[in-house]
Amino acid sequence: MNFKDLIENAKNQVSDCTRYSVDSIDYICKEIGPRPCGDENEKKAQEYMMDSLKEYSDSVSRETYEAHPEAFMSFVPVAGALTTGAAVCNLIGTLKNKKLPSAAALGLTGAAIGSIIGEFVLYKEVLDPFFKKKESGNVIAVRKAKGETKRRIIIAGHTDSAPEWTYTYKLGSHGSMLVGGTAIGGLLYTTATTAAMLLSKNKKTAKMLSLSQLAFLPAYALLYKFTNHKKYVPGAVDNLTGCYVAASVLKFLDENDIRFENTEVIAAMVGGEEAGLRGSKAFFKAHPEFDGSDGVETVFMSFDTLRDAEFMTIYNKDMSGTVNNDARACALMQNAAKKIGLDVPFGTVPLGATDAAAASQAGVPAASFVAMDPSPARYYHTRIDDADILIPEVIEQSIELALQTVFDFDENGLN
Repeated sequence: MNFKDLIENAKNQVSDCTRYSVDSIDYICKEIGPRPCGDENEKKAQEYMMDSLKEYSDSVSRETYEAHPEAFMSFVPVAGALTTGAAVCNLIGTLKNKKLPSAAALGLTGAAIGSIIGEFVLYKEVLDPFFKKKESGNVIAVRKAKGETKRRIIIAGHTDSAPEWTYTYKLGSHGSMLVGGTAIGGLLYTTATTAAMLLSKNKKTAKMLSLSQLAFLPAYALLYKFTNHKKYVPGAVDNLTGCYVAASVLKFLDENDIRFENTEVIAAMVGGEEAGLRGSKAFFKAHPEFDGSDGVETVFMSFDTLRDAEFMTIYNKDMSGTVNNDARACALMQNAAKKIGLDVPFGTVPLGATDAAAASQAGVPAASFVAMDPSPARYYHTRIDDADILIPEVIEQSIELALQTVFDFDENGLN
């Protein structure tokens, strides 16, 4: 079955899927509201999605998992506190003419760097044990194959929304980068100068270096308000758009009475992406067979933050460039884009990650499609990300891309 031919006869149905997506996102934002990972609102939104997905799929379920939602972004104030402690240790050491506080300071900056790398660069549960445990969930909707299942494609978005980034909201798109970058610079400077103090025999130089470290204290103080856990954002674009691209694929297939002979199609609305990919990590832990060990060729396609057409990108390098997504999966999506008239380049997630990274780490071929200004966008993780900023044309193009990818995968797999 050729999607390119079908789409010419079913354009109104794709437009209907877009209206369904926009209306559903608007409802969730207005009637349910922000959706912190593990919060009752996240569950309500997932249950709302499940109600409509029942009409378009053979089975719908919600798989629960445990997470520590506030741990992920806590590395920001934790690193600030540890670096502040290091500067204080050095000051005490120079005033008392002792090197021991400098050794302790080096340990503190090392711990700060470790928390950043562990939580944000590698997305490990470094700080999770120190934070409250909550139950979140993943919604899995399945449209089965007619016959034997030989292929499986998962279209995914995430249901949770982020705590507001204070300085992006107050200072603009580069606000958080300015504050965070200054603090990171201070951490690196404090680490380097602390090492120099330990090696130096000149007390005057050591004191001068210690005093210079105090210049970064205001930046560390600002980190305590970097994220506002009392104010979660609506998350219309990031990432209800991705969720409803996934839902629209099943809706389109059902309303056109399309069921592939050997390809199973799954819509996955995972929780906890804003908590450090906790939902997608739990998803693949619960389904180890998705790595192909059950004999079914599987691919995972993440759709995330779909608004800015000029910044459409297929991420073949994820998790701040530390994880490679599958070259075949990325090519599959890029070729599908060309068939519907889109020229979408490959790119690297500059900071952060998408759920495709969790798939790749689990050994599941994956790609990620994003349409957002990576500066970041002015609405990114702020209260501005509401239903009234949606751009339906980009959602429609994303739905077409997802459908073309599904049809191509059914026909050719990853080869």
